[in-house]
Amino acid sequence: MSSAINNIQPGPVVVLKIENSTGAHVFVKALYPEGLREVGHYEAEGEEIYIDLRDLKRAWDDYTKQQGLGSESLLVITVVKRGNVAVQGVPLKWEVPVSKITIIPKFKPLKSSSSYQITSSKDIQPLAGYYEWLDDSEDKDIRAVVAEVMNLDSYSWGHLLYYYAAASRIGFGMYVFTSSEWSQIGYHYIYDVSGDNFKKVYFDGVQNGYIWMTFTYRYERWGIHIDGQTLYEEYVYIKSFDPSSLDGANYKPSDVKPLPIDNWETIAYRYSSSYRTPYYAYTVSGSSYSSSGVDALGFIDYLVMIGKITGTAAQAATLAGLFIDVSYEEISNQAYLVDFEVYGESGTWHTVKKGEATANVNNMNTVPIFAFKILSG
Repeated sequence: MSSAINNIQPGPVVVLKIENSTGAHVFVKALYPEGLREVGHYEAEGEEIYIDLRDLKRAWDDYTKQQGLGSESLLVITVVKRGNVAVQGVPLKWEVPVSKITIIPKFKPLKSSSSYQITSSKDIQPLAGYYEWLDDSEDKDIRAVVAEVMNLDSYSWGHLLYYYAAASRIGFGMYVFTSSEWSQIGYHYIYDVSGDNFKKVYFDGVQNGYIWMTFTYRYERWGIHIDGQTLYEEYVYIKSFDPSSLDGANYKPSDVKPLPIDNWETIAYRYSSSYRTPYYAYTVSGSSYSSSGVDALGFIDYLVMIGKITGTAAQAATLAGLFIDVSYEEISNQAYLVDFEVYGESGTWHTVKKGEATANVNNMNTVPIFAFKILSG
């Protein structure tokens, strides 16, 4: 394997080793600008798997030049072994010419196609062997709230600001439904090369504040055929986002999806000594890292309406409270910014709460989100 690596031209190469892989079949997909695409199918047998991703790098370089959106792409690895399946995401770093990655599969019992209401040409006449295919897909541009403040205190006012700086990485969680449950398998980090933009909304004792942005959601259903048995994987993720679409108001339009708030945590109980000085301020910026979340169930509802997603996957997403986990990361001294300041009448007390999103995915995933609630006293 080392001689093969030495003979190739410089470029993104992954050397993959699957632990406990004797008798396993490995299916590798890569996230291209248009969506997941098959890279190859391998019989691991304890050997290293060499994956040349120069075509993937060229595709993203061309897309960045044409559309202004860049990506640190993701590999999706499906390992099938003796009636069990494991799906895992592998993040890529283009600046690393050769990456050596070891995966320890977390297997789940494989569910056959009999539990799905799907008919495809490959299901009708199953062939011997091991292969995968893209069975169906759907894209949808959806406006979703990224930050909000609910002011229930007639003695308070202030502002909420959301700023995206050019080339700041935002990682969107990728989710897969297989073996009767949803799992988050990694983050897809994307960035807008020249997309500086911000929105600032003001609120007072009778008005709230909402800021939203347009995201391109994607659904994919992949079939994997394994000698007479068919496994389906259903993926939901955010493919891209548009910082130029940042907007806001004192009300939330009906087509804008809400933040996935499941719980409110008290973060401050403050006295306002002067109406000229904020009694509470919250800022995330600079070199800090933070997590948040945006709606996923609105996209699930759309998929149900047009008959794309399977009923079992849709029901499980609703029961789990599925949302898209978002990870923010600074790059080259530029960063996103969330700024929240609230003022009050002199001599008044106020309670500030912050929202949380919780989904029953990967043993309960909870993230703080940019949602604030102000109560008097």
